[in-house]
Amino acid sequence: MAETGELEEVEPEWKPVVCWAHCGGKCGLKAYVKDGTVLRLKTDDTHDDSFNHPQHRACLRGRSRKLDVFSKDRVRFPMKRKHWQPGGGDNVNGDLRGIDEWERISWDEALDMVADEITRIKETYGNRAILGSGQQPTNRTYVDYEMYIDFPDFFIKGLEFFNVLNLYGGQVSHYGTGSAGSFQNVPELVGFGTANAGGGIDMLNDRLDARNCEYAVMVGVNPAWSSDGTTLWANFVPMRDAGCKFYCIDPMHTDTAEVLGAEWVPIRPGTDIAFLMACAYVMITEDDPKSNPLIDWDVVNRCSIGFDAESMPEGADTERNFKDHILGIYDGCAKNPEWAEEICGVPAGKIREIAYVLGMENKTALLCGWGPGRCNDVDNLPQILMAVGCVLGGHFGKSGHMTGSSLRDTSASGGNALINPGWRKLPCVPDPVDDCIQDPLLWPAILEGRYVYNGLGQFLEGEEREIDVRCIYNYSLNMLSRTEDQIKGIEAYRKMDFVVTHALTFNPNAQYSDIVLPVCSPWELPPQLGMFTGREAAFLGDKVCDPLWESKSVTWIGRELLARWGIDPDLAYPYSDEQQSFYQISGTQIIEDDGKTFSPLVTFTAEDIAALGVEGEPQEGKISYRDALKQGVITVPRSESDNHGHIAYEAFRTAPEENPLASESGKMELYCRRLEEQTSRAGWGVVSPVPEYVDDQKFGYKATFANYEAREKGPYPFQLFNPHYPRTAHAHFDNILELREAFKRPLFISLEDAESLGIETGDTVLVENDYGRVVRQACVTNRIMPGVVGLPHGGWFEMDEQGNDLGGSGATLCGSVTGGTGVSGYNTQICSVTKVDGSPEDWERPVAMPECQKDEEE
Repeated sequence: MAETGELEEVEPEWKPVVCWAHCGGKCGLKAYVKDGTVLRLKTDDTHDDSFNHPQHRACLRGRSRKLDVFSKDRVRFPMKRKHWQPGGGDNVNGDLRGIDEWERISWDEALDMVADEITRIKETYGNRAILGSGQQPTNRTYVDYEMYIDFPDFFIKGLEFFNVLNLYGGQVSHYGTGSAGSFQNVPELVGFGTANAGGGIDMLNDRLDARNCEYAVMVGVNPAWSSDGTTLWANFVPMRDAGCKFYCIDPMHTDTAEVLGAEWVPIRPGTDIAFLMACAYVMITEDDPKSNPLIDWDVVNRCSIGFDAESMPEGADTERNFKDHILGIYDGCAKNPEWAEEICGVPAGKIREIAYVLGMENKTALLCGWGPGRCNDVDNLPQILMAVGCVLGGHFGKSGHMTGSSLRDTSASGGNALINPGWRKLPCVPDPVDDCIQDPLLWPAILEGRYVYNGLGQFLEGEEREIDVRCIYNYSLNMLSRTEDQIKGIEAYRKMDFVVTHALTFNPNAQYSDIVLPVCSPWELPPQLGMFTGREAAFLGDKVCDPLWESKSVTWIGRELLARWGIDPDLAYPYSDEQQSFYQISGTQIIEDDGKTFSPLVTFTAEDIAALGVEGEPQEGKISYRDALKQGVITVPRSESDNHGHIAYEAFRTAPEENPLASESGKMELYCRRLEEQTSRAGWGVVSPVPEYVDDQKFGYKATFANYEAREKGPYPFQLFNPHYPRTAHAHFDNILELREAFKRPLFISLEDAESLGIETGDTVLVENDYGRVVRQACVTNRIMPGVVGLPHGGWFEMDEQGNDLGGSGATLCGSVTGGTGVSGYNTQICSVTKVDGSPEDWERPVAMPECQKDEEE
């Protein structure tokens, strides 16, 4: 395969790729691929160094060869685990899942087995015995789908196959907070954004207005590692260049902090609430409207409830107001900086300094990533963020002031999308089965045969139910890698009668299955519009090649199974993949210069429609269909004087009664009755109606001590968290050798801690707790605070004979626990670290592929 060379011009058969896997798109380098060959456009001489850099070359190879399309890591043919046979019982040999041999079978054999075995399980145990791993209903994406007609079409994960199982009687679903943590459910309740659905979109000002900020306090925000490639450079660097001063509140001195020249303020995982409560204490006790104005009293009085006894909602205990709670009037515990310092490790003086930065007269952005919300017992985090940033500091609703979750493509940039995708017009078939298991408790529920039902992410009255899951159908999410308590997950998989997985690569889900069905990559399907790229951009991914080997589309698999079950496939798939593509792209709208009107993005001629073989009407858009495919990335030009800016909550701040928020009162609630009421009935734990720091006795800082008062460390002396990492996007891409080599997923440990344990960079270490054992290579650094170790997120677990995970999955060390709003606590675990013999160099070996997946010539 050619790895160098240039094109004089781009011919239609060459498809554009953009360098992003290694560098996050920072270089802006474009190249073109055909049949696995990568070439640069000769006339583009602006990125010579980028193109010739070995990591960027590897990245482009990854996009064309390793990134799931031409890779030898592809699952190419249907296959069956050798010692599994249909029928359950002794036929299953479930203890061999993950270590058994595989045999290649035909598509007819595979589909017949899948159809027949699911039928047997359904007829014997009912549809409550079938767990679907792809869809995750919430009150927005599922329960109210009739109110949000188009929403499921875009946001339900695995919608294509979700409908198939529902047409055959339904499936047990599962619900979790995933990436969002406490930002999944709490914001809407307290009047702070639209929770996970918004992802920060409606919390923050536009990126151009962010350049007016004088200060940015970033709590767990690291776009250099965890956001779209251009986010750091397009959003944050211009803020820096305009003179903004940054604070990085994080257990690690991040690459983002390095680029921005931010002041690093180390903080222990899971203690951000205590830090922010102490900031509130300083603002309340040291505010003077004339000589030292810290609090925006106009906002407190007009836009919030619950600040003091006089502003509490009717019927509430006035002693539980926010002000008296922070001052410790009734519980005797003042939440002052000295109190917080002992908890979070941030010096009291630094807390006071940042509290003053958050004062009303400064143009400040208080930004919080989702990572701090992925901790145990941090359900109140969005509320205290809102209380300090919006209500006390008044940092919302005007230029240069903003508060909110900052992540992904919305990192330091909010506002509605300027390009809106069309809908594929797939139906959303309701699930006849209402069982829904909370993700952190999923594996214990399966193993123990019972769980507490709370509705479909609705926080209904807790109802204990028996459950007997016999089949896991993996059609979307990499559930075994992403769900807590992975060792129990393996045990649960091995308990099943049947596990079937749609797979692009031989990931852990596939490895622990009985039948694996090879599916197409997006580059083998009709063009698709990709969002989550920032409000002013969209990616249009073209088809690179026909489906390789024997891979099939999910639509084809679903139609084949429905036909075997005697169900009309058109009920799930009324339109072909090509027709769905046309509906989505032709329905995509782009903003006009007036900032109000939307019009079609893409021009389709009658010739285009005929060539695609679809039904539709010609239309005029901003760009021709051919040019859109060739260009790949479509953006709305921006300037300081355009009409596309956004100031979050501006209308609410101006007239709160006329523009109510989603909370019960329509205002920002420092005391939230519904937060306490809903969590009380759900049964996972009661969340305080006012922001509260909860000392996690099992996973928090104090849990690392055998005797905290004597500062005597216990058997697990380290706090463990899982930062996002450039090697993977969640669990995607961990099979790519170039990424493994560039980013080795070490265990980050402080110089101080490493010296006390006799550990040096490159040493092999065993990381252990009550839930599992992980083997990694140590990276000794002064960029992580003592007492904390960091295991980068996203590893594919790889169990050796001793039960050690050589792949470095954070879920191996994460327990099956949850808090009041069902938060997954990935970032608050405790562990021990021990130097051991061996070399966990997973980056030097490929993911093991079954022999039956090799081509004849191999």
